Amino acid sequence: MQPSTRNGPQYKTETLEHLGLVSAMFDELHIGHTIDQLVPQDPTWRTITIGQALKAMVLNGLGFANRRLYLTTHFFSNKPTQRLIGEGVKPEHLNDDALGRALDAIHAFGVTELYTHIAAKAVQQLGIIPKQGHMDVSSFHTDGHYNSDDPPEDDAMIHITRGYIRDHREDLNQAALELIIEHQANIPILMRLLSELMLNVVYEGKESGVSPLIGKIS
Repeated sequence: MQPSTRNGPQYKTETLEHLGLVSAMFDELHIGHTIDQLVPQDPTWRTITIGQALKAMVLNGLGFANRRLYLTTHFFSNKPTQRLIGEGVKPEHLNDDALGRALDAIHAFGVTELYTHIAAKAVQQLGIIPKQGHMDVSSFHTDGHYNSDDPPEDDAMIHITRGYIRDHREDLNQAALELIIEHQANIPILMRLLSELMLNVVYEGKESGVSPLIGKIS
């Protein structure tokens, strides 16, 4: 940084690090554009789009030292947000209220459905034609009561309860994450949370989203 004189221009140092590469790939795969096309949003009550909000959270999560949602503004305080996120975007625009509303909008649209659209656009941009996929399911046990005794009425919510578990802690409630990747570049093309009941169905081989999904994307 060059020193500034009393009457000369003022200089400011900002840190780019590896986030420029992440931001460029995010844009190249049209992730933000895909989100903004699909997820309904009212531009009159937000300064940043949902796609920009998600991009900020991705950059925060892939930072050398990420910050919690309410500290995202602090994370970007020394970073060139107009280059990383978009023209006119300032760190104060990336507050937890804006990011929280973006997450609510994505949840209302459907996280799994949105991710499938993003994955389809990504493989298209990279010129990949998936023909087969690999599926794996990982279970996560939790501490606490959650909704284990009362299944949620909303089908979009998972039911955290006891069931099959591979680390032999049948006393703990759990949920699971299903991941399907295509075979060429190992790009995840499906990611969804599973309730315990659905996890048992998947392990028994009665339900799988591999074949229909590969056909849809290819």
